[in-house]
Amino acid sequence: MNGKTPMGKELPLILHISSDYLDPIRPPPITDAVVRLVDRMTDHPQVVISLQRVVDPRRVEWRDFGDFEGRRLIVYRYFAPPFGLGMAACQLVVARRIGRFLAAEGLRPAIVHCHRFTFEGIAGWLLARRLGAALFCSMRGEVERKVFRSKPTYRLLFRRIARDTSRVFHVSAWYRSGFERYTGIEPRKTDFLPNIVFNATPTIMPATPAPLIVSPMSLRAIDKKGLPELLAAFARVCDRLPGVRLEVIGEGPEEALARVRNMIGSHGLQGRVLLRDFIPHDELLDHLRGALAMALPSHQETFGMVYSEALFAGTPILHTLGSGIDGYLDGLDVGVGIRAGNVSDIASGLVALVEGNAAYRMRIAAASAVLYERLAPERTIARYRAAVADAAAAVRARRHARGEDR
Repeated sequence: MNGKTPMGKELPLILHISSDYLDPIRPPPITDAVVRLVDRMTDHPQVVISLQRVVDPRRVEWRDFGDFEGRRLIVYRYFAPPFGLGMAACQLVVARRIGRFLAAEGLRPAIVHCHRFTFEGIAGWLLARRLGAALFCSMRGEVERKVFRSKPTYRLLFRRIARDTSRVFHVSAWYRSGFERYTGIEPRKTDFLPNIVFNATPTIMPATPAPLIVSPMSLRAIDKKGLPELLAAFARVCDRLPGVRLEVIGEGPEEALARVRNMIGSHGLQGRVLLRDFIPHDELLDHLRGALAMALPSHQETFGMVYSEALFAGTPILHTLGSGIDGYLDGLDVGVGIRAGNVSDIASGLVALVEGNAAYRMRIAAASAVLYERLAPERTIARYRAAVADAAAAVRARRHARGEDR
């Protein structure tokens, strides 16, 4: 599995370990955020270990899909109790199993990239130490904050991992300061890694919108996405927004659909709120472009690609402070940030987005270059590639000095 540059130089092998990888046997819902990053690095040899936790030891499974869409793909269902019990011991088992696979296949990664700092970050740290590889970790604010708060006895371990990590990539810009406080990581070792969206453009041209506020989400996560508060807020201000409809877009089980319909009815919003089924992604991007605003007042959203997609479509957003895309929009007035779960904030935000819509759209257009620099895949991948090259060069030098050249 050795890729080469046009000059014939061998490219470093990257081992990805992720509990959030959209693999062929993972049940929904799951984002393809990690897949989008891996897809853009297929000139490098890559091995992906897609982790799935199971609580029944009889369901432990190792499935090797071989070369799959430009990478070696393994799905590893590993045993671990709920609530992170025995987390370090379980991740030690994970590290040993992956290590045996690498040894049997004659694979020696230069970089181990764990797509969470906690959980698989422990396994990746153990592997990187054993292999003499550089350790990359993605920081996903929702899970990292939860683990830091619930596992104080792991604090010293996490600080040691942060010390040994070559690079931490903040997917969740909103939790950067909290992460630094818990881990003591040196800021120079960190960078941003926003999830990749497909409609990024350096020049945003706003369209003339229809009187429609859209809210795309998985209906399997109604409460996390803040839909109850959004409907309550819209009911409070819909008389101030004559002719404006709210469209909830998504798919889910029948019980979720029934619950949404009941909430719409309880607020007397029949005719003002439309529950719309799943829309194919390309169609959704066009649909966002023609909406007045995109409103998603989520609770503890790691990133939320739909926020970026809406902004690159020229559409202002309602988002939650300390969650989601917050931290990437500093200094920009391209939407309304609200406190999590605050119906009054959401109601005021909806009114502001509708009544000041033209001004918001003009500011988004004016901020095109800044949004592109912060969120565009080309910029993100260029920074990631540079980090890979620097870390791989340092690993080669260390291995050469120890006489470990392959």
